[in-house]
Amino acid sequence: MSALSQHLPVMVDEVISYLDPKKKNTYFDGTFGQGGYSEEILKYGCKVVATDKDTQSENFAKIIKQKYPGNFYFRIENFKNIEEILKFFKISKINGITLDLGLSNTQLDSPSRGFSFKSNGPLDMRMNNKKGEITAEIVVNKFSEKNLSDIFYYYGDEKNSRKIAKSIVIERKKKIIKTTTELAGIVKRINSYNHKNPSTRVFQALRIFVNDELNALESFLRDCLKFLNKNSRIIIVAFHSLEDRIVKNFFKENSSKLKIITKKPVTPTKSEIENNPRSRSAKLRVAEVL
Repeated sequence: MSALSQHLPVMVDEVISYLDPKKKNTYFDGTFGQGGYSEEILKYGCKVVATDKDTQSENFAKIIKQKYPGNFYFRIENFKNIEEILKFFKISKINGITLDLGLSNTQLDSPSRGFSFKSNGPLDMRMNNKKGEITAEIVVNKFSEKNLSDIFYYYGDEKNSRKIAKSIVIERKKKIIKTTTELAGIVKRINSYNHKNPSTRVFQALRIFVNDELNALESFLRDCLKFLNKNSRIIIVAFHSLEDRIVKNFFKENSSKLKIITKKPVTPTKSEIENNPRSRSAKLRVAEVL
């Protein structure tokens, strides 16, 4: 279990309580990560179809596959492609869904991935860095000042988005901005937050944009209902107000098909936040298929 202990799954007890896994039922874990949710569900004698965009997740999936052969199915894929994933494993119906929309510790703590401003690394930020998708370096160095400002404001709620975008354009004329510390240094000259790192919102915005996370979530929600059995539950943990709003609105807009279980989002306990500070902004919402 040591290989899986690096990342603490957020609100895992609450997730399992709401999911209420039943023996022989099949569940979909769309953000496998290090397998925190999947492994807990498998303990109930269930089947789990898990997926993740990040190729690093394969290493953790192999460990769980050895422990639960025959009950665990894993594929590197974006969860938005749920139809393709289930078809690949010849599964037509599932009994519940879990999504944790945050980053795993392995992603944040690996400088080479470029997600964190706390260590120096390339401006990458792709969830699947094996694919030729756009990188944060391309966005920062090639996008117009207005586009950068819009990205920082819309995806990061960054109040100084215009000033930061302008400063980036000035700096990149001198030389290409290649690393996380270079970008963080530019942002720091504009921002002077005391409560959190001045680069938090900019890095968050770039990550969401690079990975097209909001569109992926909307696409997934539109498609998932046709695969869910009656009384199945959709459990989603969001870390960003835009993601949380998408989930909340989807549940409301589909009130003829879904019963909202959590009238207000469930948040981590004080002790969990102390134990895992990265869980502090998590919001859990649950709906049940009628």
